Amino acid sequence: MNEHSGKTSLGSNAEPAHGTSLATGEERVLPVLEEQVDIRKVAVETGAVRVRKIVHEETQTVNTPLVHEEVSVTRVPVNKVVEDKFHSRQEGDTLVIPVFKEVITRHLVLLEEVRITTRRSAENSVQEVTLKREEAVVERYDAESGTWKPDPAP
Repeated sequence: MNEHSGKTSLGSNAEPAHGTSLATGEERVLPVLEEQVDIRKVAVETGAVRVRKIVHEETQTVNTPLVHEEVSVTRVPVNKVVEDKFHSRQEGDTLVIPVFKEVITRHLVLLEEVRITTRRSAENSVQEVTLKREEAVVERYDAESGTWKPDPAP
């Protein structure tokens, strides 16, 4: 086989492509082909996802203990001469605060004591409170039907 100028010369011993024989010295052109691949990526949207949040509210009745404090103040007259001042003292639940007065004779007179007593009481209080619970809802867009469908939970 000889090649020149893109033509192939076939000798007398060569078989033609379609069963016809060529005369001596006759030339036939054979095309030489090459296939090439052109690969391209195209983004195709097949669906979408959306997430929304739903807040559920429910009212519950709760029983809560409440503590009340009541303070009573009582003044107790003493009017007694004492040698020196003294500090407040605690007598059970009662705080005793001495009140002094100096007199001209320079005697210390205990005029009165202020007694403060604290009493606590507890009671149950029934109240209604609102509790919130959030839920996430995931939906997928179905391109075929054009609707949002719930996404199956994992």
